[in-house]
Amino acid sequence: MPLLSAIREIRQKQFAPVYVLYGPESFLSGEFMALAKKEMIDPAYADLNLSVYDCTETPLAEILQDTETLPFLGEHRLVIARQAYFLTGSKPQTKVESGDPNILITYLEEPPSFTTLILHTDADKLDERKKLVKSLQQKARVIQFQPLKDAELYAWIERQAERYQASIQRPQAAKLVERVGGELRLLDKELEKLALFVAGQGGVITDEVIEKLASRTLEQDVFALIENITSGRLDRALRMLYDCLQTGEEPIRLLALMARQFRMLLHVKQWAPRGYSQQQLAGMLKVHPYAVKKAGDQARHFSVEGLKKLLAILAEEDFRMKSGQVDKRLALELFMSRVFEERMKTSR
Repeated sequence: MPLLSAIREIRQKQFAPVYVLYGPESFLSGEFMALAKKEMIDPAYADLNLSVYDCTETPLAEILQDTETLPFLGEHRLVIARQAYFLTGSKPQTKVESGDPNILITYLEEPPSFTTLILHTDADKLDERKKLVKSLQQKARVIQFQPLKDAELYAWIERQAERYQASIQRPQAAKLVERVGGELRLLDKELEKLALFVAGQGGVITDEVIEKLASRTLEQDVFALIENITSGRLDRALRMLYDCLQTGEEPIRLLALMARQFRMLLHVKQWAPRGYSQQQLAGMLKVHPYAVKKAGDQARHFSVEGLKKLLAILAEEDFRMKSGQVDKRLALELFMSRVFEERMKTSR
């Protein structure tokens, strides 16, 4: 079921008896559960009509027994069951015996009208071979939470800015993602901060405001540093390196992050031509789709052989740094120069 449709139903007080939430985007699933709590339960009696369980610690039979409890001084009850691993193909270590998860199938035949049960897992997908999952797909509201990308991500930023009584245009939303990354939790905190800053200035988040206030993680600094090199701006990249070193960042960590980024470039360079989508590559590499997109843009400036050579240099410099054979700052400067040379060689 589309997320926005489910949200609309809940705001209209049309509560489904069972929701299944799955996918790695924890910020959105957390917001959905917060909305369910707000709309379904009288806040005066929230502690009495809300139960939250971990399925690795509480037997499913006990959780379902709780759903049969009548609401106290209210009209509705909400039961949240996290880590619903029995909906997936994984078998994590548990503190209790979960029992037969197929008792949920019986529960679905006639769930209590006064209770909503939310089953949540951060797994990428459900195990559709299971009879239980097939039954849930037919009788429950099943909602997937995947990382947002491109237009979806920018639209979310625009809506989130409005929640903080500010406005941001599409180019500035893209700039914010480029600076902060695609992690929604970080973006939300940044938007709240930027909105407070522009509250007395018309409420518009501009390029200047983003440049002045938006935080940048060390990973994003390294990402932007390599972006500058691949764009032919070695001088700007070196200034970013000096800024990182001046703030006390450890050169060996910077080198490790560079190695991580170039490994991603190599993977994207090798696998994208074989028909893999950005979403598929993001899942394989365990990164946000936006990072895959930018890696694809950067990888265009290098050959596969060139990227392998740079990774070999990184491995060698890592050993020399850790064994004290080279000045760490000089090693980073020389590596960036080699990246620039490799980039220019490919562009000829």
